[in-house]
Amino acid sequence: MPGVSAAQQARPGETRIGTGWIRLIAVTCFSLALGMAINTLEPAVLGHRLLELVPAQKNTALGLMTFAGLIAASLWQPIIGSVSDRTRSGWGRRIPFLLIGTPVVIACLYTIALVPSFALVVLGLLSFQIASNTIQGPWQALIPDLVPPRRRGLASGMKAAFDILGFVLGRRVSGSLVAAGNISGAVSAAAAVYVLALVLTILAAREDRLVAPAATPGGVAGGLRGAFSIQWRSNPGFIAWFINRFLFWAGFIALNTFLLFFMIDVMEMGEAEAQRFVGQLSTVIGLGLLLVTIPSGWLADRLGRRPLVAASGLVAFAGTALILILRTPSAIIVAGAAIGLAAGVFLSANWALITDIVPQAEAARYLGLANIASAGGSAAARLAGGLLIDPINRLGAGPATGYLTLYALTALAFLVGTVIILRFPPTVDLDRRS
Repeated sequence: MPGVSAAQQARPGETRIGTGWIRLIAVTCFSLALGMAINTLEPAVLGHRLLELVPAQKNTALGLMTFAGLIAASLWQPIIGSVSDRTRSGWGRRIPFLLIGTPVVIACLYTIALVPSFALVVLGLLSFQIASNTIQGPWQALIPDLVPPRRRGLASGMKAAFDILGFVLGRRVSGSLVAAGNISGAVSAAAAVYVLALVLTILAAREDRLVAPAATPGGVAGGLRGAFSIQWRSNPGFIAWFINRFLFWAGFIALNTFLLFFMIDVMEMGEAEAQRFVGQLSTVIGLGLLLVTIPSGWLADRLGRRPLVAASGLVAFAGTALILILRTPSAIIVAGAAIGLAAGVFLSANWALITDIVPQAEAARYLGLANIASAGGSAAARLAGGLLIDPINRLGAGPATGYLTLYALTALAFLVGTVIILRFPPTVDLDRRS
């Protein structure tokens, strides 16, 4: 309608911004900060600290401490999302939580890097997860808040591209700096990206503060009581999405989390050489991801979400099978490229699908619940690695046996997730064509 702004055309409880490339970049760029921070910690910073503090139990310690952190994240994000959905402030529903969480995240990064004991590293990691999810829950609702359905595939592709860029930069920069003995420099780089993303996101989301939140019964207290409430039986599309996301992310994280120790124990590399190899491999994976994320988001807006999600699972399965069959550095590079391509398609199409499914008025809470699939899959992968790798290796079957057991389960997760998403027929919710 001539003379009517995008915000004025929005439904109650939502706003719409101009969705040109610059605005979409600014709304989605916090993915870069979140991704760079976690990939600075894993594997370089945490791997280095565990080799310093608990070298004999490094896999078990890494698996269990990161599992505990992700459980905390899974519980916290729907709660803070529900509070965000009901927040009224001059800064809107989302920005206050970014302002609170960012300085705490930065403090936690330095704590993990510099404290002298394993217990304090664990405490720093748990605090980091709470602080980063105080940001992530409200921030990720900006896409359904501000971007119209016809552009959400593209916005999700851009979010995924920033996820991947954070993955590449975090691992590449931290791997190089930690290998050179500069652990403070590694976390400083991640902290600088956090500050930059905060400024850009505040500028991009400024229209959000002009629109009051949709009516939500019970206020903040009611939101806290119902933070984990969802009608599973009436929403089979959400169930299929949740299981598929859980399994794919469990597989992807299992492959990545223990790779540094795999290169040290199985490929017999020294720590510095393994750090550099993982950094190089992360670059290959990241390039594969970056090549497909934005085109995949564009295709998801035109072809539907479900076919792309299924194809990504099959390619990831094939890449994992290659690692199991050919255990050489060159085979790992090729497999990494294939898995990177698969993950790029998955991140775009899968996230576009969930932004279609979630109720608009409670986007942050529902996306927090949706992220339990990601956090839960990550937690399951870390717990499985922590419980399987070191004990199986100690049985005397060789240093590769525990890792290969975990990677076989990873291949199975990719395959089962693909079957799950294909068993649900296309519906308006499950396979939306905007």
